Formats: sequence, structure tokens, C-alpha cells
Amino acid sequence: MRTASILLLLMLLAPSVLGAGLEITEIDANVDYDDAYTYRVEDRDRIDSASVPASNNTRIGVDVLPGSNVTFTLRIENTFQGENPNLRGVFATMTIEDIDDGSDMEEESIDFDLEPGNDNRVEIKFPIPLDVDAGTYNVVIEAEGEDKNETSYKTKLVQKLEVKKQSHDIRITNVLLTPSAVDCDRKAKLTAEITNAGSNPEDQVALEFKSGNLGINSFDRDIFLQSSDDASEDEKIHIKTLNIEVPSFLRAGTFPIFINLYWKNFVLFDQKTVDLVVKDCQASRKTPEKREPKQGEKDTAIVIQPKKEAKDGGEIVTTTE
Repeated sequence: MRTASILLLLMLLAPSVLGAGLEITEIDANVDYDDAYTYRVEDRDRIDSASVPASNNTRIGVDVLPGSNVTFTLRIENTFQGENPNLRGVFATMTIEDIDDGSDMEEESIDFDLEPGNDNRVEIKFPIPLDVDAGTYNVVIEAEGEDKNETSYKTKLVQKLEVKKQSHDIRITNVLLTPSAVDCDRKAKLTAEITNAGSNPEDQVALEFKSGNLGINSFDRDIFLQSSDDASEDEKIHIKTLNIEVPSFLRAGTFPIFINLYWKNFVLFDQKTVDLVVKDCQASRKTPEKREPKQGEKDTAIVIQPKKEAKDGGEIVTTTE
């Protein structure tokens, strides 16, 4: 009975071979930070990168921050040699566990074929959530393919990704201008949303809407944003809306509006720009009004009767009022 159980187990394992012939041999990680980091107090390049050893429990050595984009480049190799099988439909899957409010983030590469001894590089990109918690997360990296007999070959690594938070990190997270173009009706509405993605509460945040040509100069100071570690969604976000009325004398053109976000009410941390297009007012052509007949007045209509043959061969056309 024991021998039969072992044989059954071997038969079940035969269609899938773990690690043989397929390997992840290189891993590169690149982080692209949000535009807000151009204006932060801390000095940091907008891109961070590192080569990561292709082994289990390795720390991925890049600084990952809320709202950043992490791109992994994987080198996948068919380590068979000579007449050993080609691998078809090879693809990679990466999973960052529990990073999205307790849920996993999973991305998959394109698929490709690999002949023995050949390799291919694929990219997998993750947008890190803005409301992510600081901490260390498991990254599961898998590659899979099959030969012509549909025998599956797999390989798997588990590595560590650390997400950090800055002490002071405020962002403009959304800007909406409606409408984006005006003509006869020269009214518009501008809305901006700001978020505290840092670990400290902020009580001296300022938000400015500014455009010299449009006469916009709105400045709100001493806005309070709770720490992103302790706050609910509403407590770490502030939304400002401004009604805009374009002066009637302003000529047609495209006019930028600057949305500036300040820390300590004067240190520029983030900036966005939207364009308001002003068009000339083209008065629409009026449709002629239908004239109603006055009382006692009759409408006159001319009816062309069908042509009739005259006795002498000519045509007779009759008209009736």
C-alpha cells in the first residue's frame, strides 16, 4: 500500500517540475517618485535603483515611498542545454502581499518562448498606494513555462520590500477644472485635493490658486492635516473649490493657473498647473421666428396643379390661391 501511494504521488508530480530548466537569474528594481518630491525639504533624487540578488529572503534595496512607482526587471533563463526542451509560454508573476489595505497586489508579464541556454528580460510595474502603511512586505516572484509535452516548469523566490514614510510629506493629489474651456459663459470651477502622506500631523499647510492674467489670487493658510498613520481618510485630506469668472475684456487665449502647496505656510512642497482656454464668444445665429397670421387675416398658399395637355398639343398650367 505504501509503494502504491508513493507511485501515485510521483505521477501527480510528473506534469510539473519545480526549478528544473527555468530560473530567475537577475532582478533589478527602480523607483520613480511622485512629482511632489521635486519640492520637498529632504534632498533626494527622483529615481532610486538597485540590483537584487536572485535568492530567497533578500531585501530589495530601494527606498519605496507612498505613491511611488516600482518597476522590477527580471532576467529569466532556460538553463537546459543541447537537445533539451524549448520552453513555451513562459511568463512571470509578482505579488506584493497585504500592501493594498490588507489586500495583495499582483501583476503579470507578457509571455514568450525560450530555447535552451537563452534568456529574456521582462518588466513588471507596481503603483504603490498613497495610503500604504510603513513596513516590510513579502514579494513573491514566480516564473512558469511548459515544453511541447505540456510538462510545466516553475521557479519561485520570496523577497522583502520595505515601504518607508517621510516625516513631512504633503501632496496635491487631485486637480479638476470644469469646464476647461469657456466662451460666452465665462464661468468655471477649480477644485484641488491635498493629502498628508507623511507620519507627522501638519497644522501649517497653505494652498494657493494663482493666475495673474485671470485675476486669481486665492491663498488659504494654517490648514490642518492629521498624520497619515493615525487619520481616517477625511482627516488627512483637504479639498478647496474656487469659482472663477473670467473678465469680459480678456481676449481669447490659453491661461495657466498654478496650484501651489506650502509647508509651514511658505515652503513650496508641491505644484500643479492647469490651463483654462478662453474662446471668443460667437453669437449663435437666430432662427427666423414663424409669423402667426393676425385675426381676420388668411394665409395665402399657391398650389401648382399638375400639367394638362391642351387640345392643340400645348401645356396648361393652373394656379390656385
